[in-house]
Amino acid sequence: MRPSEDTRERTVPRLRRGYVAGRLDTDTFARRVDRALRADHGTELHGLTADLPRRRALRRDWFRRRPRGGLLDGAAGGRLVLGRSSGCQLVFADDTVSRRHAELRMVDGRWIIRDLGSSNGTWVNGRQVMEAEVAPGDYVQLGGCEFRL
Repeated sequence: MRPSEDTRERTVPRLRRGYVAGRLDTDTFARRVDRALRADHGTELHGLTADLPRRRALRRDWFRRRPRGGLLDGAAGGRLVLGRSSGCQLVFADDTVSRRHAELRMVDGRWIIRDLGSSNGTWVNGRQVMEAEVAPGDYVQLGGCEFRL
């Protein structure tokens, strides 16, 4: 059965996220997008993304402890440390998150996230960052944990 346009429209952005994340090189990305646009079966589309990690939804059980109210409201002095350590303001219960993974801080009225030398990286809206400005609605990924600000 020929896949619907909706199915194709979910496959191509997933390939794009894999490319931006560095999981696909340029040639592989181009070949897979071309195959996705010409696919005759939905199983072929699934095969094009089977080796890419799925985008995970926010899971409440990732957090051992989180600030009261909104995420950014809990930042004492405009600084919030995220990680597995109990000394962090936002504590994650996931082994892919480093003990002190990243820091959110307020600088001139803007929120900045900075990776603290984590093992699995910090990502904002699908792009790996060492430091980036973030805003409400942005997707942040620490290791295998993704959440929306």
